[in-house]
Amino acid sequence: MRQLEEYAAKSSKLSVIESLIESGAMSRSDLAEKIGLSRSALTELSRELIEAGLVRETSVVHDGQRQGRPSVLLALNENRGYVLGVSLQDETALLVLCDIHGNVLQNHSFELTTRPEACAAAIRDGMKYILQNKGIQKKNLLGIGLAISGFVDPHSGVCIRSNELDWSDVPIVSVVQRVTGVPTYLENDANAVATGEKLFGNTRKLRNFTIVTLSYAIGAGHYIGGRLYRGASGGAGEIGHYTMDPNGLSCRCGKKGCLDTISGIAAMVDLARNQSLAVENLQDIERLASVGNTAATGILRNAGQALGLAVSYLIQTNNPEAVLFAFTEDIEGGIFLTAVRQAIENNILPRFLPSTKLLFHRAAKSFWARGAASIAAHEFLRTQASL
Repeated sequence: MRQLEEYAAKSSKLSVIESLIESGAMSRSDLAEKIGLSRSALTELSRELIEAGLVRETSVVHDGQRQGRPSVLLALNENRGYVLGVSLQDETALLVLCDIHGNVLQNHSFELTTRPEACAAAIRDGMKYILQNKGIQKKNLLGIGLAISGFVDPHSGVCIRSNELDWSDVPIVSVVQRVTGVPTYLENDANAVATGEKLFGNTRKLRNFTIVTLSYAIGAGHYIGGRLYRGASGGAGEIGHYTMDPNGLSCRCGKKGCLDTISGIAAMVDLARNQSLAVENLQDIERLASVGNTAATGILRNAGQALGLAVSYLIQTNNPEAVLFAFTEDIEGGIFLTAVRQAIENNILPRFLPSTKLLFHRAAKSFWARGAASIAAHEFLRTQASL
């Protein structure tokens, strides 16, 4: 009986924290109604969370037309501590310092190395630089989140396979934790972004959504029933390796015709160069297409149609409330994203059209690292709520 009571208390505390993340500051009565607790039970839980330093009281001053005392609201305590997020992708890795609300306070970049010990040392040095620069003591650092492209096991902290880093079965969490002395957490980069958007971004109020990340390669993260869905072995969301053309180009994974070989930004740039187009990025291809270059137009349309078709499969499988496309290049309104939208609308059942929002979001360079920081913030809050 006691174990059931303890479990209920932990679950309720986590519900309080998740509600404050989703909705911001709330009154005790509104919070009790939202999570289905009595006012007295919510008052006791909030007292414990305030004493733990996770929640604070704040007030809203009434306007001139209202009488009485200001309302007392509960909010997450942004002064409880800070988290670091590290994005280990591209040639230049990025480390960001965030508060518990996901606000980026400072960033620091370093040259990405594929040697785990050297990578951990670079993270340690970047951590020291940022903390000193911001005047923050190390004891106030709650955790470090790592976002890696590839297959990872968040529970064991092992990078099972990353083609970009050429890592296989690397216990990167234990390495970074040993070198930095700070609790460290690991997640696939697309899942990290999905968590970041759920905690701090565009999908806080949604329970079922998919995020598609457009970068060097293509990734996806899913929230189903308000929880991150990883699949049985952490491989959910690897849409970049959907086989779209069995006779297509070879992929780094060893298969042929994967979505990454058609719609990944690196693949599009390579294909354009193979057709003698002078391009450095996806924007260059879009610019050529905008002035009538048929080769550039064909590359963008083919890539957009393939990605849209792949996403249409996801929509009909998971029936999400929204699909958020996150990208760092300025490609809104271009041929590629237009082709993506058209392919989705042409290949899903009509009944899904009005109920599935398609959101296109140009993200800052810190987007992936901020997602990694959200992993550390989420794990800290979840752990503290269960104590």
